[in-house]
Amino acid sequence: MELICIVCPRSCRITVNGDEITGFSCKRGQAFAKSEMTAPMRSVTTTVATVFPDYPVLPVRTDGEIPKKDIGALMELVKCLCVDKKLKCGDIVAEKILGLDVNLIATGTVFTEY
Repeated sequence: MELICIVCPRSCRITVNGDEITGFSCKRGQAFAKSEMTAPMRSVTTTVATVFPDYPVLPVRTDGEIPKKDIGALMELVKCLCVDKKLKCGDIVAEKILGLDVNLIATGTVFTEY
């Protein structure tokens, strides 16, 4: 199997044949390939709806990685969320998403006039 490493800007083309991993330029690439073959993980960036007409969506991201297989479930959860309070960058929007030790945090700030 061939992978393109996403750990650093080099984007090494890594080949995995059984236990043999080749094509990586650093140990992080080797670790990425091992992880990708056993339990791929991803950070997720998206938006959630808000109740504020001037700020209809708020950019958010996971504050850690989640299993790649759970991204669909996370996106279903995000569709149900609606922010109804002022938040600043870094505030938690949803705690321990999908029962994982990962939070969904704001990456933008909502300012509204009341």
